[in-house]
Amino acid sequence: MTINNLENHNPKLTHLAFYTALAITIYVVESFIPKPFPFIRLGLANVIILILLYQEGFRSALIVAFSKTILGGVFSGTFLSPTTLLSISGTILSLIVMFLLIKSKINFSIIGISITGAISHNFAQICAVRWILIKENSIFYLTPLLVILGIVTGIITGYMAFLFLVKFEKQGKL
Repeated sequence: MTINNLENHNPKLTHLAFYTALAITIYVVESFIPKPFPFIRLGLANVIILILLYQEGFRSALIVAFSKTILGGVFSGTFLSPTTLLSISGTILSLIVMFLLIKSKINFSIIGISITGAISHNFAQICAVRWILIKENSIFYLTPLLVILGIVTGIITGYMAFLFLVKFEKQGKL
């Protein structure tokens, strides 16, 4: 079966596979970028997740986000570490928050949705750290830093997703 036949056979599956591979690639490449702190990450693969939330909806975004987290952990060597569990907790909460904001009657921009997604991702992770790893409430002293980081990374990923969506719209792919 050729690639063209596969796409004609199940275009939705091919579409999700492409986005998953792209998100995993970005996730793994980003894991090699030096970080000032081990818990700081731009989350550039979340550009793909945002695009999917807008183009395909919650289910497709969840499939790609979950696959990115699990397979990205396998390929970057962090699968059996707490990093994967923390990433899954952040992914699930941020997806739910972003989806609810997109579906709400309040008109949020994609950058605003990205910022709230990044902040909720960080919040879920710090709660998971408190619940699983560090049994001290002092971990929550990092909250202001994580909110600031969420704002910065949310702006970056939201703006990138916005640029892609505008380009897709101009090409008639939205």
